[in-house]
Amino acid sequence: MKFGLFLVAIFILFSCSHEDIEEINLSQYFKGISGTAVFYNPDISQYKIHNISLSNKQSSPCSTFKIMSANIALSENIISKENSDIEWNGKDYKNPIWNKTMNIKDAFHTSCVWYFRALIDKIPQQTVKSYLQKNHYGNENISDWQGMQNTNTDISELKGFWIESSLQISPMEQVRFLSQLFSKENQATQTLKDIMLISDNPIKIYGKTGLGIKNDTVDTAWFVGFYEQNNHKIFFAVRLHDKENDIKDYRHLASFYAKQIALDIIQKAKIFK
Repeated sequence: MKFGLFLVAIFILFSCSHEDIEEINLSQYFKGISGTAVFYNPDISQYKIHNISLSNKQSSPCSTFKIMSANIALSENIISKENSDIEWNGKDYKNPIWNKTMNIKDAFHTSCVWYFRALIDKIPQQTVKSYLQKNHYGNENISDWQGMQNTNTDISELKGFWIESSLQISPMEQVRFLSQLFSKENQATQTLKDIMLISDNPIKIYGKTGLGIKNDTVDTAWFVGFYEQNNHKIFFAVRLHDKENDIKDYRHLASFYAKQIALDIIQKAKIFK
């Protein structure tokens, strides 16, 4: 097992040989929860990684894929900042905040699955595939378009290839994707920034959570995004690997813990001074 983890670390180092990679210890922020954190400053081509052996392991992006799906829809003019409403079909999704007509910002902040299922179905599959290939988004696998591998629900509007299904991505790949996407300044990325902003005091932080459940336990919990510091963008991905622990209601709150860990690191650790 240890030899396997060593090979993973060697692979990461060679695949990013032109970039500086430093392993750092952020255990105090994880407070006993198993996980990894990747921070990247593209201006100096430097990664700082907590628990490097886990940083290249792929898992479902879950709701972090809403960044990519929103980007495709905005870039392809499927929606715009001013015109993004999708009508609610009247079905009770057992989540009151989802039971209404939504726009992109509301759907993003409430992580409304039916909205993004409807949105992605407005885009040709080959177009989605080309965006994943162009951005080297994980394994680029959308073969399970309807998300039938996900057995957590029988409701088709709450399934998709990005939710515990065929699409997989690692924390390293998340960070590279975000860095590539937001290296461009255009209408789509500006709208995305507006949608992703979660804090601007004292640091502007942009991000999205994601939570995956398998066999009624946490399979993966994400918080990914970037923050702006001294006119630099610092990209990050935090992913938790605990299946279960003694934290109350961890099954529902794991992505909240991933987010809080990331915010604590950003605000207190001064990864890039």
